[in-house]
Amino acid sequence: MIWLLLSVAHAAEPAAQGGSAASLLAPVVAIVFALATRRVLPSLAAGVCVAALVAAGGAPLDAISRAGSYLFGVVVDVEKGTLHRDHLMITTFSLFVAGTVGVMGQTGGTRALVGLVEGLARGRSGAMVASWLAGALVFFDDYANCLVVGGSMGPLCDRFKVSRAKLAYIVDSTAAPVASLAVVSTWVGYEVGLIDSALQNAGSDLDGFGIFVEALPYRFYSLFTIVFVGAIAITGRDFGPMLQAEQTASEREDEGVSEAPLENWRALLAAVPVGILVAGTLGLMISTGRAELGAAVDGAALFEILGKADAYGSMLAGSFMAFVLAVGMGVLVGKTPLSDIWGGIKEGIHPVGEALLVLFLAWTLSDGIADTHAAAYLEGLLSSRLPAVLLPSATFLLAAATAFATGTSFGTMGILIPLVVPLALGIAPDQHHILLNSTAAILAGACLGDHASPISDTTVLSALGAGCEVVEHVRTQLPYALTAGVIALLCGHLPAALGLSPWLCLPLGAAVSIGVVRGLGTVVGAETTAATA
Repeated sequence: MIWLLLSVAHAAEPAAQGGSAASLLAPVVAIVFALATRRVLPSLAAGVCVAALVAAGGAPLDAISRAGSYLFGVVVDVEKGTLHRDHLMITTFSLFVAGTVGVMGQTGGTRALVGLVEGLARGRSGAMVASWLAGALVFFDDYANCLVVGGSMGPLCDRFKVSRAKLAYIVDSTAAPVASLAVVSTWVGYEVGLIDSALQNAGSDLDGFGIFVEALPYRFYSLFTIVFVGAIAITGRDFGPMLQAEQTASEREDEGVSEAPLENWRALLAAVPVGILVAGTLGLMISTGRAELGAAVDGAALFEILGKADAYGSMLAGSFMAFVLAVGMGVLVGKTPLSDIWGGIKEGIHPVGEALLVLFLAWTLSDGIADTHAAAYLEGLLSSRLPAVLLPSATFLLAAATAFATGTSFGTMGILIPLVVPLALGIAPDQHHILLNSTAAILAGACLGDHASPISDTTVLSALGAGCEVVEHVRTQLPYALTAGVIALLCGHLPAALGLSPWLCLPLGAAVSIGVVRGLGTVVGAETTAATA
Protein backbone atom coordinates (compact mmCIF):
# COMPACT_ATOMS: atom_id res chain seq x y z
CA MET A 1 0.00 0.00 0.00
CA ILE A 2 2.85 2.40 0.85
CA TRP A 3 4.45 1.65 -2.52
CA LEU A 4 1.16 2.35 -4.25
CA LEU A 5 0.69 5.70 -2.51
CA LEU A 6 4.25 6.74 -3.33
CA SER A 7 3.69 5.79 -6.96
CA VAL A 8 0.48 7.79 -7.07
CA ALA A 9 2.16 10.79 -5.50
CA HIS A 10 4.96 10.59 -8.06
CA ALA A 11 2.53 10.41 -10.98
CA ALA A 12 -0.08 12.82 -9.71
CA GLU A 13 1.48 16.23 -10.22
CA PRO A 14 0.46 16.72 -13.86
CA ALA A 15 -2.93 15.17 -13.12
CA ALA A 16 -3.87 18.09 -10.92
CA GLN A 17 -4.16 20.14 -14.11
CA GLY A 18 -6.13 17.38 -15.86
CA GLY A 19 -5.19 15.43 -18.93
CA SER A 20 -2.86 12.91 -17.29
CA ALA A 21 -2.92 9.13 -17.17
CA ALA A 22 -2.80 9.45 -13.38
CA SER A 23 -6.42 10.59 -13.46
CA LEU A 24 -7.43 7.01 -14.29
CA LEU A 25 -5.72 5.57 -11.22
CA ALA A 26 -8.76 5.92 -8.94
CA PRO A 27 -11.20 3.74 -10.97
CA VAL A 28 -8.40 1.33 -11.88
CA VAL A 29 -7.43 0.89 -8.22
CA ALA A 30 -11.08 0.39 -7.26
CA ILE A 31 -11.54 -2.29 -9.93
CA VAL A 32 -8.22 -4.07 -9.26
CA PHE A 33 -8.76 -4.09 -5.50
CA ALA A 34 -12.30 -5.37 -5.96
CA LEU A 35 -11.06 -8.17 -8.22
CA ALA A 36 -8.23 -9.09 -5.86
CA THR A 37 -10.08 -8.90 -2.56
CA ARG A 38 -13.70 -9.49 -3.66
CA ARG A 39 -14.63 -6.83 -1.11
CA VAL A 40 -16.33 -3.80 -2.61
CA LEU A 41 -16.43 -1.36 0.31
CA PRO A 42 -12.67 -1.20 1.00
CA SER A 43 -12.03 -1.15 -2.75
CA LEU A 44 -14.23 1.90 -3.23
CA ALA A 45 -12.60 3.53 -0.20
CA ALA A 46 -9.16 2.89 -1.73
CA GLY A 47 -10.35 4.49 -4.96
CA VAL A 48 -11.52 7.58 -3.06
CA CYS A 49 -8.12 7.92 -1.34
CA VAL A 50 -6.25 7.59 -4.62
CA ALA A 51 -8.57 10.10 -6.32
CA ALA A 52 -7.93 12.62 -3.56
CA LEU A 53 -4.16 12.10 -3.78
CA VAL A 54 -4.17 12.48 -7.57
CA ALA A 55 -6.37 15.58 -7.47
CA ALA A 56 -4.05 17.07 -4.82
CA GLY A 57 -1.01 16.58 -7.01
CA GLY A 58 0.49 14.14 -4.50
CA ALA A 59 0.30 16.53 -1.51
CA PRO A 60 -0.82 14.38 1.45
CA LEU A 61 -2.42 17.13 3.55
CA ASP A 62 -4.36 18.51 0.60
CA ALA A 63 -5.42 14.96 -0.28
CA ILE A 64 -6.84 14.43 3.21
CA SER A 65 -8.74 17.69 2.92
CA ARG A 66 -10.14 16.74 -0.50
CA ALA A 67 -11.21 13.27 0.65
CA GLY A 68 -13.05 14.88 3.54
CA SER A 69 -14.78 17.29 1.18
CA TYR A 70 -15.90 14.38 -1.04
CA LEU A 71 -17.41 12.59 1.95
CA PHE A 72 -18.99 15.78 3.28
CA GLY A 73 -20.40 16.64 -0.16
CA VAL A 74 -22.35 13.39 -0.31
CA VAL A 75 -24.32 14.40 2.78
CA VAL A 76 -24.42 18.20 2.44
CA ASP A 77 -25.09 20.24 -0.68
CA VAL A 78 -22.28 22.75 -0.21
CA GLU A 79 -23.64 25.25 -2.75
CA LYS A 80 -27.05 25.44 -1.02
CA GLY A 81 -25.74 24.92 2.52
CA THR A 82 -28.37 22.25 3.19
CA LEU A 83 -28.53 18.48 3.44
CA HIS A 84 -28.17 16.83 0.04
CA ARG A 85 -31.89 16.44 -0.74
CA ASP A 86 -31.59 13.91 -3.55
CA HIS A 87 -29.18 11.64 -1.69
CA LEU A 88 -31.28 11.79 1.47
CA MET A 89 -34.47 10.95 -0.43
CA ILE A 90 -32.89 8.02 -2.29
CA THR A 91 -31.58 6.57 0.96
CA THR A 92 -34.92 6.97 2.74
CA PHE A 93 -36.86 5.58 -0.23
CA SER A 94 -34.67 2.48 -0.28
CA LEU A 95 -35.21 1.92 3.44
CA PHE A 96 -38.99 2.31 3.16
CA VAL A 97 -39.20 -0.14 0.23
CA ALA A 98 -36.97 -2.66 2.00
CA GLY A 99 -39.05 -2.35 5.16
CA THR A 100 -42.25 -2.83 3.16
CA VAL A 101 -40.84 -5.97 1.56
CA GLY A 102 -39.92 -7.33 4.99
CA VAL A 103 -43.39 -6.66 6.39
CA MET A 104 -45.10 -8.31 3.41
CA GLY A 105 -42.95 -11.37 3.91
CA GLN A 106 -43.68 -11.51 7.64
CA THR A 107 -47.46 -11.28 7.16
CA GLY A 108 -47.47 -14.01 4.50
CA GLY A 109 -48.61 -11.61 1.78
CA THR A 110 -45.75 -12.25 -0.61
CA ARG A 111 -45.99 -16.03 -0.17
CA ALA A 112 -49.76 -15.98 -0.78
CA LEU A 113 -49.29 -13.78 -3.86
CA VAL A 114 -46.84 -16.28 -5.29
CA GLY A 115 -49.18 -19.12 -4.30
CA LEU A 116 -51.85 -17.72 -6.62
CA VAL A 117 -49.49 -18.24 -9.53
CA GLU A 118 -49.06 -21.90 -8.62
CA GLY A 119 -52.64 -22.53 -9.74
CA LEU A 120 -51.52 -21.93 -13.33
CA ALA A 121 -49.25 -24.97 -13.29
CA ARG A 122 -50.18 -27.84 -15.62
CA GLY A 123 -47.37 -30.35 -16.18
CA ARG A 124 -43.62 -29.68 -16.37
CA SER A 125 -43.92 -26.63 -18.61
CA GLY A 126 -46.71 -25.31 -16.44
CA ALA A 127 -44.56 -25.58 -13.33
CA MET A 128 -41.73 -23.71 -15.05
CA VAL A 129 -44.03 -21.05 -16.48
CA ALA A 130 -45.62 -20.55 -13.05
CA SER A 131 -42.14 -20.08 -11.52
CA TRP A 132 -41.23 -17.65 -14.31
CA LEU A 133 -44.40 -15.60 -13.78
CA ALA A 134 -43.93 -15.64 -10.01
CA GLY A 135 -40.42 -14.26 -10.52
CA ALA A 136 -41.83 -11.43 -12.63
CA LEU A 137 -44.52 -10.80 -10.03
CA VAL A 138 -42.03 -10.23 -7.20
CA PHE A 139 -40.44 -7.34 -9.09
CA PHE A 140 -39.85 -5.07 -6.13
CA ASP A 141 -36.77 -6.79 -4.65
CA ASP A 142 -34.30 -9.36 -6.00
CA TYR A 143 -33.48 -10.88 -2.59
CA ALA A 144 -37.18 -11.43 -1.85
CA ASN A 145 -37.54 -12.92 -5.32
CA CYS A 146 -34.73 -15.42 -4.78
CA LEU A 147 -35.90 -16.64 -1.41
CA VAL A 148 -39.68 -16.42 -1.73
CA VAL A 149 -40.11 -17.76 -5.26
CA GLY A 150 -37.45 -20.44 -4.81
CA GLY A 151 -38.87 -21.67 -1.53
CA SER A 152 -42.47 -21.51 -2.70
CA MET A 153 -42.04 -23.20 -6.06
CA GLY A 154 -39.70 -25.99 -4.92
CA PRO A 155 -42.44 -28.50 -3.98
CA LEU A 156 -44.35 -27.70 -7.19
CA CYS A 157 -41.24 -28.34 -9.32
CA ASP A 158 -40.61 -31.60 -7.43
CA ARG A 159 -44.18 -32.62 -8.13
CA PHE A 160 -43.71 -32.25 -11.88
CA LYS A 161 -40.09 -33.49 -11.91
CA VAL A 162 -38.43 -30.18 -12.75
CA SER A 163 -34.87 -30.11 -11.43
CA ARG A 164 -33.95 -27.77 -8.59
CA ALA A 165 -31.13 -26.51 -10.82
CA LYS A 166 -33.74 -25.37 -13.36
CA LEU A 167 -35.73 -23.67 -10.61
CA ALA A 168 -32.58 -21.88 -9.38
CA TYR A 169 -31.92 -20.69 -12.94
CA ILE A 170 -35.47 -19.39 -13.38
CA VAL A 171 -35.33 -17.60 -10.03
CA ASP A 172 -31.88 -16.10 -10.60
CA SER A 173 -32.68 -14.96 -14.12
CA THR A 174 -35.87 -13.18 -13.15
CA ALA A 175 -34.73 -11.71 -9.82
CA ALA A 176 -32.09 -9.11 -10.73
CA PRO A 177 -33.26 -8.41 -14.32
CA VAL A 178 -36.83 -7.73 -13.24
CA ALA A 179 -35.88 -5.74 -10.12
CA SER A 180 -33.31 -3.68 -12.04
CA LEU A 181 -35.83 -2.83 -14.77
CA ALA A 182 -38.76 -1.99 -12.50
CA VAL A 183 -39.42 1.73 -12.21
CA VAL A 184 -40.22 1.11 -8.53
CA SER A 185 -37.96 -1.36 -6.71
CA THR A 186 -35.08 -1.55 -4.25
CA TRP A 187 -32.74 -1.09 -7.23
CA VAL A 188 -34.11 2.04 -8.83
CA GLY A 189 -32.95 4.49 -6.17
CA TYR A 190 -29.41 3.17 -6.37
CA GLU A 191 -29.26 3.22 -10.18
CA VAL A 192 -30.87 6.64 -10.58
CA GLY A 193 -28.69 8.10 -7.83
CA LEU A 194 -25.49 7.02 -9.55
CA ILE A 195 -26.63 8.24 -12.97
CA ASP A 196 -27.76 11.60 -11.60
CA SER A 197 -24.48 12.12 -9.73
CA ALA A 198 -22.43 11.27 -12.83
CA LEU A 199 -24.46 13.68 -14.98
CA GLN A 200 -24.03 16.50 -12.46
CA ASN A 201 -20.28 15.94 -12.22
CA ALA A 202 -20.09 16.00 -16.02
CA GLY A 203 -21.78 19.41 -16.05
CA SER A 204 -24.89 18.08 -17.78
CA ASP A 205 -28.38 19.38 -17.02
CA LEU A 206 -29.96 16.06 -17.99
CA ASP A 207 -32.14 14.38 -15.38
CA GLY A 208 -30.96 11.08 -13.87
CA PHE A 209 -34.42 9.55 -13.71
CA GLY A 210 -35.18 10.67 -17.25
CA ILE A 211 -32.03 8.95 -18.53
CA PHE A 212 -32.93 5.84 -16.52
CA VAL A 213 -36.35 5.65 -18.17
CA GLU A 214 -35.06 6.48 -21.66
CA ALA A 215 -32.37 3.80 -21.34
CA LEU A 216 -34.82 1.01 -20.41
CA PRO A 217 -35.23 -0.30 -24.00
CA TYR A 218 -31.42 -0.49 -24.24
CA ARG A 219 -31.18 -2.94 -21.31
CA PHE A 220 -30.81 -5.76 -23.79
CA TYR A 221 -29.32 -8.49 -21.59
CA SER A 222 -31.92 -8.10 -18.86
CA LEU A 223 -34.79 -8.09 -21.37
CA PHE A 224 -33.47 -10.93 -23.52
CA THR A 225 -32.77 -13.04 -20.43
CA ILE A 226 -36.40 -12.76 -19.36
CA VAL A 227 -37.48 -13.82 -22.87
CA PHE A 228 -34.90 -16.64 -22.88
CA VAL A 229 -36.18 -18.02 -19.57
CA GLY A 230 -39.76 -17.78 -20.80
CA ALA A 231 -38.91 -19.64 -24.02
CA ILE A 232 -37.26 -22.46 -22.07
CA ALA A 233 -40.20 -22.67 -19.67
CA ILE A 234 -42.88 -22.66 -22.37
CA THR A 235 -41.15 -25.05 -24.79
CA GLY A 236 -39.67 -27.35 -22.14
CA ARG A 237 -36.43 -27.46 -24.15
CA ASP A 238 -32.92 -27.46 -22.67
CA PHE A 239 -29.31 -27.85 -23.77
CA GLY A 240 -25.90 -28.28 -22.15
CA PRO A 241 -25.53 -29.19 -18.46
CA MET A 242 -29.12 -28.15 -17.76
CA LEU A 243 -30.38 -30.84 -20.11
CA GLN A 244 -28.49 -33.44 -18.09
CA ALA A 245 -29.95 -32.10 -14.84
CA GLU A 246 -33.47 -32.24 -16.28
CA GLN A 247 -32.98 -35.78 -17.56
CA THR A 248 -31.88 -36.88 -14.10
CA ALA A 249 -34.86 -35.14 -12.49
CA SER A 250 -37.31 -36.75 -14.91
CA GLU A 251 -36.19 -40.21 -13.78
CA ARG A 252 -36.57 -39.69 -10.05
CA GLU A 253 -39.44 -41.02 -7.96
CA ASP A 254 -42.43 -38.84 -7.10
CA GLU A 255 -41.62 -36.55 -4.19
CA GLY A 256 -45.04 -36.43 -2.55
CA VAL A 257 -47.37 -33.52 -1.98
CA SER A 258 -46.85 -29.81 -2.04
CA GLU A 259 -47.10 -27.61 1.02
CA ALA A 260 -50.56 -26.28 1.81
CA PRO A 261 -50.85 -22.73 0.47
CA LEU A 262 -51.74 -19.77 2.65
CA GLU A 263 -55.22 -18.29 2.42
CA ASN A 264 -55.68 -16.53 -0.92
CA TRP A 265 -56.91 -13.33 0.73
CA ARG A 266 -53.48 -12.84 2.29
CA ALA A 267 -52.20 -11.97 -1.19
CA LEU A 268 -53.88 -8.60 -0.62
CA LEU A 269 -51.35 -7.92 2.16
CA ALA A 270 -48.71 -7.71 -0.58
CA ALA A 271 -50.73 -6.71 -3.65
CA VAL A 272 -52.29 -3.60 -2.10
CA PRO A 273 -49.03 -2.04 -0.72
CA VAL A 274 -47.20 -2.81 -3.97
CA GLY A 275 -50.07 -1.37 -6.00
CA ILE A 276 -50.01 1.81 -3.91
CA LEU A 277 -46.23 1.98 -4.23
CA VAL A 278 -46.38 1.82 -8.03
CA ALA A 279 -49.57 3.80 -8.61
CA GLY A 280 -48.79 6.41 -5.96
CA THR A 281 -45.26 7.02 -7.23
CA LEU A 282 -46.25 7.23 -10.89
CA GLY A 283 -49.29 9.35 -10.10
CA LEU A 284 -47.24 11.85 -8.12
CA MET A 285 -44.60 11.93 -10.84
CA ILE A 286 -47.21 12.73 -13.47
CA SER A 287 -48.73 15.39 -11.23
CA THR A 288 -45.41 17.11 -10.43
CA GLY A 289 -44.24 16.78 -14.04
CA ARG A 290 -47.39 18.45 -15.36
CA ALA A 291 -47.02 21.22 -12.80
CA GLU A 292 -43.40 21.81 -13.81
CA LEU A 293 -44.28 21.99 -17.52
CA GLY A 294 -47.03 24.50 -16.85
CA ALA A 295 -48.61 25.81 -20.06
CA ALA A 296 -46.32 23.58 -22.14
CA VAL A 297 -48.03 20.45 -20.80
CA ASP A 298 -50.59 20.47 -23.62
CA GLY A 299 -49.48 17.92 -26.18
CA ALA A 300 -46.53 16.75 -24.07
CA ALA A 301 -45.72 13.05 -24.21
CA LEU A 302 -45.80 10.96 -21.04
CA PHE A 303 -42.04 10.63 -21.10
CA GLU A 304 -41.62 14.41 -21.28
CA ILE A 305 -43.92 14.76 -18.29
CA LEU A 306 -41.98 12.12 -16.32
CA GLY A 307 -38.71 13.80 -17.27
CA LYS A 308 -39.86 17.02 -15.58
CA ALA A 309 -41.27 15.27 -12.51
CA ASP A 310 -39.96 15.48 -8.97
CA ALA A 311 -38.85 11.84 -9.20
CA TYR A 312 -37.19 11.56 -5.80
CA GLY A 313 -39.99 13.29 -3.93
CA SER A 314 -42.60 11.12 -5.67
CA MET A 315 -40.67 7.93 -4.98
CA LEU A 316 -40.24 8.85 -1.33
CA ALA A 317 -43.94 9.68 -0.87
CA GLY A 318 -45.03 6.51 -2.67
CA SER A 319 -42.73 4.32 -0.62
CA PHE A 320 -43.90 5.93 2.64
CA MET A 321 -47.56 5.30 1.76
CA ALA A 322 -46.78 1.69 0.89
CA PHE A 323 -44.85 1.17 4.12
CA VAL A 324 -47.60 2.60 6.32
CA LEU A 325 -50.23 0.58 4.46
CA ALA A 326 -48.23 -2.66 4.73
CA VAL A 327 -47.80 -2.21 8.48
CA GLY A 328 -51.41 -1.18 9.02
CA MET A 329 -52.86 -4.03 6.98
CA GLY A 330 -50.48 -6.51 8.58
CA VAL A 331 -51.65 -5.57 12.07
CA LEU A 332 -55.34 -4.88 11.47
CA VAL A 333 -56.16 -7.35 8.69
CA GLY A 334 -53.44 -9.97 8.95
CA LYS A 335 -53.56 -10.00 12.76
CA THR A 336 -49.77 -10.06 12.87
CA PRO A 337 -48.26 -9.03 16.24
CA LEU A 338 -46.32 -5.77 16.27
CA SER A 339 -43.22 -7.64 17.44
CA ASP A 340 -43.36 -9.77 14.28
CA ILE A 341 -43.94 -6.68 12.14
CA TRP A 342 -40.85 -5.06 13.65
CA GLY A 343 -38.89 -8.24 13.02
CA GLY A 344 -39.98 -8.18 9.38
CA ILE A 345 -38.90 -4.56 9.02
CA LYS A 346 -35.45 -5.32 10.44
CA GLU A 347 -35.14 -8.41 8.24
CA GLY A 348 -36.05 -6.40 5.16
CA ILE A 349 -33.73 -3.48 5.91
CA HIS A 350 -30.71 -5.55 6.95
CA PRO A 351 -29.51 -6.62 3.46
CA VAL A 352 -30.05 -3.08 2.13
CA GLY A 353 -27.66 -1.60 4.69
CA GLU A 354 -24.49 -2.71 2.91
CA ALA A 355 -25.93 -1.67 -0.46
CA LEU A 356 -26.47 1.84 0.90
CA LEU A 357 -22.89 1.95 2.17
CA VAL A 358 -21.72 0.94 -1.30
CA LEU A 359 -23.90 3.69 -2.77
CA PHE A 360 -22.50 6.24 -0.30
CA LEU A 361 -18.91 5.39 -1.23
CA ALA A 362 -19.81 5.23 -4.93
CA TRP A 363 -21.14 8.79 -4.73
CA THR A 364 -17.93 9.78 -2.96
CA LEU A 365 -15.77 8.09 -5.60
CA SER A 366 -17.80 9.81 -8.32
CA ASP A 367 -16.92 13.21 -6.86
CA GLY A 368 -13.27 12.16 -6.57
CA ILE A 369 -13.09 10.96 -10.17
CA ALA A 370 -14.64 14.23 -11.33
CA ASP A 371 -11.98 16.14 -9.37
CA THR A 372 -9.19 14.30 -11.18
CA HIS A 373 -10.63 15.15 -14.63
CA ALA A 374 -10.55 11.47 -15.57
CA ALA A 375 -13.42 11.77 -18.03
CA ALA A 376 -11.73 14.64 -19.86
CA TYR A 377 -8.47 12.69 -20.14
CA LEU A 378 -10.23 9.52 -21.23
CA GLU A 379 -12.23 11.46 -23.78
CA GLY A 380 -9.05 12.88 -25.30
CA LEU A 381 -7.35 9.49 -25.23
CA LEU A 382 -10.17 7.49 -26.80
CA SER A 383 -11.90 9.99 -29.06
CA SER A 384 -9.47 9.23 -31.89
CA ARG A 385 -8.92 5.55 -31.01
CA LEU A 386 -12.28 4.16 -29.90
CA PRO A 387 -15.18 4.95 -32.21
CA ALA A 388 -18.24 6.08 -30.31
CA VAL A 389 -20.22 3.19 -31.77
CA LEU A 390 -18.00 0.70 -29.90
CA LEU A 391 -18.31 2.37 -26.49
CA PRO A 392 -21.58 0.62 -25.46
CA SER A 393 -20.26 -2.82 -26.44
CA ALA A 394 -16.90 -2.28 -24.72
CA THR A 395 -18.73 -1.01 -21.64
CA PHE A 396 -21.05 -4.04 -21.60
CA LEU A 397 -18.10 -6.45 -21.71
CA LEU A 398 -16.15 -4.54 -19.05
CA ALA A 399 -19.15 -4.41 -16.73
CA ALA A 400 -19.83 -8.12 -17.19
CA ALA A 401 -16.19 -9.02 -16.50
CA THR A 402 -16.01 -6.79 -13.42
CA ALA A 403 -19.27 -8.11 -11.94
CA PHE A 404 -18.24 -11.71 -12.65
CA ALA A 405 -14.91 -11.32 -10.88
CA THR A 406 -16.24 -9.30 -7.94
CA GLY A 407 -19.64 -10.97 -7.57
CA THR A 408 -21.44 -7.64 -7.18
CA SER A 409 -23.56 -5.78 -9.69
CA PHE A 410 -24.00 -2.81 -7.34
CA GLY A 411 -20.24 -2.41 -6.90
CA THR A 412 -19.71 -2.63 -10.65
CA MET A 413 -22.26 0.11 -11.27
CA GLY A 414 -20.70 2.26 -8.56
CA ILE A 415 -17.27 2.02 -10.17
CA LEU A 416 -18.15 2.35 -13.86
CA ILE A 417 -21.08 4.79 -14.03
CA PRO A 418 -19.03 7.80 -12.77
CA LEU A 419 -16.45 7.06 -15.48
CA VAL A 420 -18.49 5.96 -18.50
CA VAL A 421 -21.39 8.44 -18.37
CA PRO A 422 -19.14 11.55 -18.63
CA LEU A 423 -17.06 9.75 -21.26
CA ALA A 424 -20.13 9.07 -23.39
CA LEU A 425 -21.16 12.72 -23.10
CA GLY A 426 -17.67 13.77 -24.13
CA ILE A 427 -16.92 11.57 -27.15
CA ALA A 428 -20.47 11.61 -28.53
CA PRO A 429 -22.04 14.91 -27.42
CA ASP A 430 -24.51 14.98 -30.30
CA GLN A 431 -25.43 11.29 -30.17
CA HIS A 432 -27.89 10.88 -27.33
CA HIS A 433 -28.39 7.20 -28.14
CA ILE A 434 -24.73 6.50 -27.32
CA LEU A 435 -25.24 7.91 -23.81
CA LEU A 436 -28.41 5.84 -23.31
CA ASN A 437 -26.82 2.70 -24.77
CA SER A 438 -23.64 3.03 -22.71
CA THR A 439 -25.54 3.71 -19.48
CA ALA A 440 -27.77 0.71 -20.07
CA ALA A 441 -24.72 -1.40 -20.98
CA ILE A 442 -23.28 -0.87 -17.49
CA LEU A 443 -26.52 -1.87 -15.77
CA ALA A 444 -27.17 -4.84 -18.06
CA GLY A 445 -23.54 -6.01 -18.12
CA ALA A 446 -23.47 -5.92 -14.33
CA CYS A 447 -26.50 -8.24 -14.32
CA LEU A 448 -24.76 -10.66 -16.71
CA GLY A 449 -21.59 -10.83 -14.62
CA ASP A 450 -23.67 -11.17 -11.47
CA HIS A 451 -25.54 -14.15 -12.96
CA ALA A 452 -22.41 -15.90 -14.14
CA SER A 453 -20.41 -15.35 -10.94
CA PRO A 454 -20.23 -18.15 -8.35
CA ILE A 455 -19.58 -15.59 -5.59
CA SER A 456 -22.55 -13.34 -6.32
CA ASP A 457 -25.05 -12.91 -3.49
CA THR A 458 -28.02 -13.50 -5.80
CA THR A 459 -26.34 -16.62 -7.19
CA VAL A 460 -25.97 -17.99 -3.67
CA LEU A 461 -29.46 -16.90 -2.59
CA SER A 462 -31.07 -18.37 -5.72
CA ALA A 463 -29.40 -21.71 -5.06
CA LEU A 464 -30.34 -21.52 -1.39
CA GLY A 465 -33.97 -20.64 -2.08
CA ALA A 466 -34.34 -23.34 -4.72
CA GLY A 467 -32.59 -26.02 -2.65
CA CYS A 468 -29.75 -26.51 -5.14
CA GLU A 469 -25.99 -26.72 -4.67
CA VAL A 470 -24.28 -23.45 -5.66
CA VAL A 471 -21.76 -25.24 -7.90
CA GLU A 472 -24.55 -27.10 -9.69
CA HIS A 473 -26.48 -23.87 -10.13
CA VAL A 474 -23.49 -22.07 -11.65
CA ARG A 475 -22.59 -25.04 -13.87
CA THR A 476 -26.06 -25.34 -15.35
CA GLN A 477 -26.85 -21.63 -15.62
CA LEU A 478 -23.58 -20.38 -17.13
CA PRO A 479 -24.21 -21.52 -20.75
CA TYR A 480 -27.64 -19.87 -20.70
CA ALA A 481 -26.35 -16.59 -19.26
CA LEU A 482 -23.47 -16.40 -21.75
CA THR A 483 -25.78 -17.19 -24.67
CA ALA A 484 -28.15 -14.38 -23.68
CA GLY A 485 -25.11 -12.10 -23.28
CA VAL A 486 -23.89 -12.80 -26.81
CA ILE A 487 -27.39 -12.15 -28.18
CA ALA A 488 -27.54 -8.87 -26.25
CA LEU A 489 -24.20 -7.79 -27.71
CA LEU A 490 -24.83 -8.79 -31.34
CA CYS A 491 -28.54 -8.02 -31.61
CA GLY A 492 -28.67 -5.14 -29.15
CA HIS A 493 -25.74 -2.95 -28.20
CA LEU A 494 -23.87 -3.08 -31.53
CA PRO A 495 -26.76 -2.39 -33.93
CA ALA A 496 -28.30 0.16 -31.54
CA ALA A 497 -24.98 2.03 -31.41
CA LEU A 498 -24.97 2.09 -35.21
CA GLY A 499 -28.31 3.88 -35.14
CA LEU A 500 -30.87 1.08 -35.28
CA SER A 501 -33.82 1.85 -33.03
CA PRO A 502 -33.82 -0.22 -29.82
CA TRP A 503 -37.49 -0.92 -30.52
CA LEU A 504 -36.33 -2.85 -33.60
CA CYS A 505 -33.44 -4.50 -31.74
CA LEU A 506 -35.78 -5.84 -29.06
CA PRO A 507 -37.99 -8.01 -31.31
CA LEU A 508 -34.88 -9.09 -33.23
CA GLY A 509 -33.10 -10.24 -30.07
CA ALA A 510 -36.26 -11.83 -28.70
CA ALA A 511 -36.75 -13.79 -31.92
CA VAL A 512 -33.12 -14.94 -31.87
CA SER A 513 -33.45 -15.98 -28.21
CA ILE A 514 -36.50 -18.08 -28.97
CA GLY A 515 -34.83 -19.48 -32.09
CA VAL A 516 -31.72 -20.52 -30.14
CA VAL A 517 -33.83 -22.32 -27.54
CA ARG A 518 -35.81 -24.15 -30.22
CA GLY A 519 -32.73 -24.89 -32.32
CA LEU A 520 -30.35 -26.08 -29.61
CA GLY A 521 -32.84 -27.32 -27.03
CA THR A 522 -34.27 -30.80 -26.56
CA VAL A 523 -37.50 -31.69 -24.80
CA VAL A 524 -36.88 -33.95 -21.82
CA GLY A 525 -39.11 -37.06 -21.89
CA ALA A 526 -42.87 -36.98 -21.86
CA GLU A 527 -44.70 -34.33 -19.90
CA THR A 528 -45.73 -35.48 -16.43
CA THR A 529 -49.37 -34.56 -16.05
CA ALA A 530 -50.68 -37.26 -13.79
CA ALA A 531 -49.26 -35.90 -10.57
CA THR A 532 -51.58 -35.80 -7.62
CA ALA A 533 -52.19 -33.02 -5.15
